[in-house]
Amino acid sequence: MPAQVDNNGMFIQGMTQPDELIKYIKARFPENEIQQAYAQMVDASKALGKDEKITPLRAFWKLLEQTYQKKAPPLQCGQGCAHCCYTGVTLTQMEWDGILNRVEEKGIDLDEIIERSQRTIKKVLEVLKSKRNIEQIDWHNLVVNQPCPFLGEDQACMVYEDRPLDCRLVVAYRDVCQSKKLEHAQRGVVVEEAIGSTVIAKLQHDQTPKFKRRKFHGTQPLRLFQHWLILWQDKKSGKKKK
Repeated sequence: MPAQVDNNGMFIQGMTQPDELIKYIKARFPENEIQQAYAQMVDASKALGKDEKITPLRAFWKLLEQTYQKKAPPLQCGQGCAHCCYTGVTLTQMEWDGILNRVEEKGIDLDEIIERSQRTIKKVLEVLKSKRNIEQIDWHNLVVNQPCPFLGEDQACMVYEDRPLDCRLVVAYRDVCQSKKLEHAQRGVVVEEAIGSTVIAKLQHDQTPKFKRRKFHGTQPLRLFQHWLILWQDKKSGKKKK
């Protein structure tokens, strides 16, 4: 097991050590268990979504929460504890679409979100304009120690019900976090976390029209919240020009 494991066998600091997290997952869960959980969760998300008339992604979030309640220790995180909300959060197109649905349902003004997040948005925009090819960890470093665009003034997540997998995997099962360095953040507690990103990638692949689909490789492109906000603003501006 890697050094970043606590005495309960839970991986800590996973967000900043993605390679170590992958090694940990492979060491903790047998390959056949991972594959079986993946297939079951994809099918269950589609079936639950159809039965409850919700998106497959929202169905997956519901199933993941049920798994936590059955298999994981009680969370120590609570509303107003936002230490882990001061770092980069990456998400897929499907997760971003889920956020947009929540934004519309709650009447959240994305222009206001963009305005108050200018500091980090400008950093991301500068890199995009330079067309530099940087690693995912460097994308995170662009916005580290800055509040998530969707962190409200009350230190609560504005889109909590549809928060992406990145957020769901950084949680505290021990004492309340004492800093923003995520010492108490833990991942890889249950096998459903290990297959979460692949499940989302598959759900996104399967909802794509067949004529647009490419061969499924188990992943989907990830972008920072700030990048998605830039794309949303560009799309909005394009519509206005037309």
